[in-house]
Amino acid sequence: MVAVCLAAPWLTRALLLSEKRLALAPADLRGFLADTSVALLVAGAAGFFLATGRWWGRVAGLGVLLSIVWVSFAMYEFISVFDSLYALSHAGFLADSTFVGGSVRHARHPVLLAVLTAAATAAALWARAPGKRWWRGWGLAFAACVLGQLVIPTSHTYDEWRQRHAIQANLSILPASAGVGPASIRAEVREVLRGNLRGERWAGPLPDRPNVLLIMIEAASGAYLPSVAAAEGVQSAITMPKLDALARRHILFTRVVSHQRQTNRGEYGILCGDYPKLLTDQSKMSEQVYGAARRCLPAVLRDEGYVTAYIQSAPLGFMLKDQFMKKAGFEELVGDPWFERSYARTDWGVDDKAFFEQALGRLVELHEADRPFFATLLTVGTHHPFTFPDTAVWEGARSRQERAFRWADDALAQFLTELEERGVLRDTVVIITSDESTGLVQSASATQRLLSQSWSFVVVMLPEPEAKRIDTLYAHVDAALSVTDLLGMEPQERNFTGRSWFREYTTPRHLFAGNTYARSVIMWEPSGTAVVCDESFRDCTRWVPEADLPFGPKRQSQPASPRERQLVTEVARLTRSGRGDMTEAGVIDLLTEDSVSVRAVGGKKLLIGGQYLRVPAGTMLRVDLDLEVSGGQATIDFHQDVFLGGYEKFLRKGIRVREGERWRLSYEIGVPHDASQLVIQLYATTVSGDVALIQFHEARLSMTTGPVVGSTPTVIQDEVSSVATR
Repeated sequence: MVAVCLAAPWLTRALLLSEKRLALAPADLRGFLADTSVALLVAGAAGFFLATGRWWGRVAGLGVLLSIVWVSFAMYEFISVFDSLYALSHAGFLADSTFVGGSVRHARHPVLLAVLTAAATAAALWARAPGKRWWRGWGLAFAACVLGQLVIPTSHTYDEWRQRHAIQANLSILPASAGVGPASIRAEVREVLRGNLRGERWAGPLPDRPNVLLIMIEAASGAYLPSVAAAEGVQSAITMPKLDALARRHILFTRVVSHQRQTNRGEYGILCGDYPKLLTDQSKMSEQVYGAARRCLPAVLRDEGYVTAYIQSAPLGFMLKDQFMKKAGFEELVGDPWFERSYARTDWGVDDKAFFEQALGRLVELHEADRPFFATLLTVGTHHPFTFPDTAVWEGARSRQERAFRWADDALAQFLTELEERGVLRDTVVIITSDESTGLVQSASATQRLLSQSWSFVVVMLPEPEAKRIDTLYAHVDAALSVTDLLGMEPQERNFTGRSWFREYTTPRHLFAGNTYARSVIMWEPSGTAVVCDESFRDCTRWVPEADLPFGPKRQSQPASPRERQLVTEVARLTRSGRGDMTEAGVIDLLTEDSVSVRAVGGKKLLIGGQYLRVPAGTMLRVDLDLEVSGGQATIDFHQDVFLGGYEKFLRKGIRVREGERWRLSYEIGVPHDASQLVIQLYATTVSGDVALIQFHEARLSMTTGPVVGSTPTVIQDEVSSVATR
């Protein structure tokens, strides 16, 4: 039993050290001791349950043993991609089929996971209740592990995951300070959070209302452009050489700060000209759905006569994008079902080549219309598990991540060539950037990896091409103001945060970023110096780069001053403001489409999901679904569930609705205590017929406040009937 508990975290930690080619250090001994202490706690819990001598105790012991195996492998997968320990606040994604199908299902070591799962099962079934000698040994071992961790200090030189276990890290996160700070701090904070067009213009305003095309390459970093990386004194194994060559012929911003990890946070900052929350919390994109919406860039351009379209290959329901993008001002939304062809496909969507090829036709149609267009494209192929055909190879690209970015690089280059040949670029501004940054994955420095996860870039292609390289620190939050400034819409200065990319400023400013995976907040000074704090703001370090290279390989550490700590704390606190809960949320549409087509070849399909909402105590949730199925001899199998705080609160599965039938489902769930991660999901699987059309008469979530006694769901209606009888 103890061997299984130790094997899971030890083996996964050893795999990480080996696969990342990291030399052993004292920090790793601390990490192994942390794993051992957690493993011993789990073994102790299993032993306690076995000591009951009851059947339920053995079942509980099995659950405990399986949990450490699965948590260890989940931590391994997360660290492999993000180089940081996962936060318990992200566990809600495990209840989302898109996340599970797109990432979780692609485990790197399924055989090892299966072997340890079997070993844990066997240990729970055959283990005997521990005796006094076992408990004495357990206590001594646990005390030794705790003492060892106290003796070996933590170090900023190494990643947190090398020194701690994920459970320990999550238990240590405390709420941020809410101090207001002195008047001088408040004045500086106000300057950070408002728009500024007081610089000297060097580009624009452009005549004749050109089109605007915004392309976001999932998780791309400035480090992936070889010439940019070389100027910063670094080298990345992940490269996009064709984009780099194109960038050198146009306007290239080499040091652009991306403000958060996760797409919904990064996209929000770019499209809305507002800082996302720098601290780990419900995203502002989610808050916009059920609150008064901020006036974002698509809405501004729509009101100026632009046609607005948002195109991504992933399901729009994930992260509430189908709801948010409408509120943000996009008139047309295109998501996963629209893309029929692919060279490779996962639950995240089609590969980037297929994405660009099919999006091209829609952009040409928009270009031929009478009104100018603003279109936003988001790729997904460079998201884990990295989508591209296995036959694609490039010299020097070894890992799946490296190959996925080369596939995206080739696809983007061909896409832009096609746009030019079809005349679209003659009157279109093209902006290429990323939603977030994966950073320098192979860097040996934990600090450099963390800082590089805020390193993006911007390439701007004007109708009259201009080559210019800007090494000044700019940011994604500047995007909305920059676009309106380039188009001559200066009055928008009051609606957006940041500065225009197309002006030169004589006054310095600070920029800010959060990293919800590393649970850190960063303040960038104009010189490139970075002040890094953990989310408790107890530990803040000032990192001064050598040779004025903010993302370079070398930097010196200094203690952060009290004023710097206060400034970081205050900005982080203010970016957290907004709708903190669902009070007065009223009715939320769970689906923006009136009808959805489901093909048998597509397997199980997510129709509704990915909301991740916070719910205050004393709220009554009501879900109303009313749908019907049509299509030649089609039968659909529906699965509907509700998760709250990671726990299943309601489930209906195996509901089969045939052509010409209608399913109506209504129920209520009380929420007596504050809860997070509300997820309402609906899946559909075509079990007969080639394709079916699902028509939605209603798909709503209602939220009302009042006294709530319990949380047991109350079903109001649940019936399948013939459409003809209604």
